[in-house]
Amino acid sequence: MRVSTALNRLLGLPAASVVDVAFTGEGVIVTVRLRRRRRVCAGCGQTGRHLAIHDRRVKRWRHLDLGASRCIIECQLRLLRCPDCGVRIEPVPWARAGTQHTRDFDDVVAWLAQQMATTPIAGLLRIGWDTVGRIVARVMADELDERRLDGLVAIGVDEISYRRGQRYLTCVADHHSGTIGWCAPGRNSATLQDFFTELGDRKASIRAVSIDISGEYQRAIGQAVPDAEIC
Repeated sequence: MRVSTALNRLLGLPAASVVDVAFTGEGVIVTVRLRRRRRVCAGCGQTGRHLAIHDRRVKRWRHLDLGASRCIIECQLRLLRCPDCGVRIEPVPWARAGTQHTRDFDDVVAWLAQQMATTPIAGLLRIGWDTVGRIVARVMADELDERRLDGLVAIGVDEISYRRGQRYLTCVADHHSGTIGWCAPGRNSATLQDFFTELGDRKASIRAVSIDISGEYQRAIGQAVPDAEIC
């Protein structure tokens, strides 16, 4: 079996074909070709030949390691001139727009962030500490389901310390699903008010709120959902 054929099956990159593989001191460089010929704007999603080809550029993404070697995906892409968005590099299905990591790499980092602290993740995947935070924020923005806050009936509000020096997150849990639906830095009525502001008219479905004895949260709850029972 040819190396390119093996890597096509191993990597499983959607809409991509491996055309070359190089083993370098930097890692395994896998050059791929985007099979899609249709022109697509990364900004607004327009398609068609009215998107003129402005130039071409080689772009790289960090992929999940192959054994002990870093794996880097390389592909030549078109710079397309969109009448609404200007010049944008065409999107690829194996990576989120404007990133330097593949979707698979991003998703593994985000999953690990649920299991362990940032420092061991950075060491395990050989990336910067701040890179972990940016990837998690990117995956959350892309994958977080806005419907998770629809139809809330019974919620729980509490805070958790995440750093020395009185750094807290206010967390709102859905008692029906048993999951955290919302959180933000801070632990006062203003922080919780941000949650109710984001809910908007959806807060009318809330019938009960469980909290600790903090008076701060009670004020925000009383103003936002005065008919809800505080437990």
